[in-house]
Amino acid sequence: MREFVAVDVGASPDRRSHAPEHLTLRFLGEVPVERTPRLLELLAPVGEQSRPFRMRLEGVGAFPDRSRPRVLWQGVTDGREELLGLAERVRAALAPEFGAADEAFVPHLTLWRVRTPADREAAAELLSGVRPAPPPRDVRVERFELKESVLDRGGAIHRTLATFALGSRPGVVD
Repeated sequence: MREFVAVDVGASPDRRSHAPEHLTLRFLGEVPVERTPRLLELLAPVGEQSRPFRMRLEGVGAFPDRSRPRVLWQGVTDGREELLGLAERVRAALAPEFGAADEAFVPHLTLWRVRTPADREAAAELLSGVRPAPPPRDVRVERFELKESVLDRGGAIHRTLATFALGSRPGVVD
C-alpha cells in the first residue's frame, strides 16, 4: 500500500478546487500491509505528546519556484510553528523504521499539479494575481491520520487507516 501521514483540513470552500483535503506530514511510499501495525505503534506516542492547535491556510506559492511551477500550493501562516513541530515529531518517530525523510518539510496544502498547458496558464494567472488566490481558511488541528493512497484512472483515492487524536490515545478507523 502507498501510505502517508497527514492532517485533514476538510473540504475546500471553493467547490471548483480539486485540492486534496489533507496536508501531508510524511509520505512513506509503498508499505507492506504487515508493517502497518508497526506504524500505529510508532505514531501513537506522537498523538499523545502533541496538543491541538489552530492554523491558517493563506497565500499561494509554487514548487520548485514561481518561474517554473510544477505544484501550486496554499501556505500555512498562523500555526506554522506548531505544524512544523508536529511534522518533526512524526518524522522522528518513523525514522528508525522508515529512514529519514528525503526532503525538508515545507508546510503547504497542494492546490494542483501543473500537467498541461492549461494548468500552466492557470498557474501563471494565480501567481501573478490575475486570478484571485483561494480565500484564507482557519483549520483546527485536533488529530493526524495514517492514510493509504490507491491510484486509479480517475486519480488517487485516499482512505484513512488510523487517526491519532492530539493529546490522547489513537483510534483505528474500520
